[in-house]
Amino acid sequence: MSPALVLSILLALEFPQPQQSWRTGALAIDAETGEVILDTRSDQAFRPASTVKLVTSLLAMRTLGPDYVFRTPVLVDTSSACICLAGSGAPLLELDDIERSAMETALSIDPSVPWRLIYDTGCFEDDSHCLGWDEDDWGRAYCPPVEALSFGGNLLEIVVSTVGGPLRVSGWPDLPGAELRPAAGIGADDLTVSVSGWDESPDRVTVQGSLPARSVRTLWTPFPDPSLEFALLFADALGEYGIRVASISEGQAPGGPGIRSISVISSRPLWQITAEMDKWSLNGVAELLLRASALQAFGPPASTAAGCEMAGAMISDLTPSPGDILLADGSGLSRLNRLTPRALAAVLLEGVGSFGYGPEYLASLAVNGQEGTLSTRLTDLPEGAFRGKTGSLNDTSSIAGIVSTASGRRIAVVLMAEVPQGSVYAARNWQDAVIREIYNSL
Repeated sequence: MSPALVLSILLALEFPQPQQSWRTGALAIDAETGEVILDTRSDQAFRPASTVKLVTSLLAMRTLGPDYVFRTPVLVDTSSACICLAGSGAPLLELDDIERSAMETALSIDPSVPWRLIYDTGCFEDDSHCLGWDEDDWGRAYCPPVEALSFGGNLLEIVVSTVGGPLRVSGWPDLPGAELRPAAGIGADDLTVSVSGWDESPDRVTVQGSLPARSVRTLWTPFPDPSLEFALLFADALGEYGIRVASISEGQAPGGPGIRSISVISSRPLWQITAEMDKWSLNGVAELLLRASALQAFGPPASTAAGCEMAGAMISDLTPSPGDILLADGSGLSRLNRLTPRALAAVLLEGVGSFGYGPEYLASLAVNGQEGTLSTRLTDLPEGAFRGKTGSLNDTSSIAGIVSTASGRRIAVVLMAEVPQGSVYAARNWQDAVIREIYNSL
């Protein structure tokens, strides 16, 4: 009997076993030698949840490069007094980026004439939510819309206070195109937020329920039409520098010899974007990177479907038998996604082993007990003993990453579990126990 088989049997006997009602798959491979340490149903497909982001990160690294910077140009046609914001799908832009670019633009154009402002979102297809996203989730912070012009994660921060008197509600940023409506009172602690405007209804964010006296609560919610809000905020900032915007509309960037770029909003480099995305599991950022990869490969308009097709082809290239996989988005929020532990392990090993971006890919993974979605997990192990990506739905718990064992080995681990609702935390405990045993035993 081979040493690997002996060890697999030993570990299987010593590890806490998953509950019988769970459906689980596991794969552990030595990242240096390729030795299979543990293999349980690694060829069967499971809901991966947010571990899909490992696939999206790798696709973006391969397609765009770790140092890639998104550039959102501000184009001006002085002959028609037209300003155009040309959307690029840049993730993680902030209000400061918009205001800085507006200042640069305002000081480069004539303040004595009224200007038209166009925002061009043609680099992406129109759908702002992905296949398999439950419409009931659209108003939740983990489900922001995906659009070519985005800022602040397309999330509104709402602070509700009953300190010192009547209930007060404020939001950041102050969105020109959306109404923040307080409909809450002082009482029990049961605040909720509802959002309208995903269809033709007015863009409105309503705070409902109640908050106890002398309390402060912060809520986060997506808001509709982030591309329009981007343009409205840009126009307001232009006004601060004396530029009058006569109209704002969505349209195509003008062409012709008189067009020039007078400002560019630059993103952080890709390796920083993937690090924030993976550590904190930012769904909107993942969807932007998936579409950006398709945009780079196929040109506009980029779609989620095209990005998923690219990701599926990449996985098939990495492993000859990826199993019955299906990708419906780049974040893992869709319940239609299916990946095998074998496919996910192949992605992980390719990422951390790359000569071109291996260090950046590994650095994008959260560190046990220290940061992101691993900040409270595996705290008993030394810092850096595990770097990985977690994934959770209400009936799904997945984790994938690299264990740096006590003896110095590097083991790629993928653990996937589909469980009854209410059992996700128990599944996490089982996964942590497996990782802990690998660290101590190898």
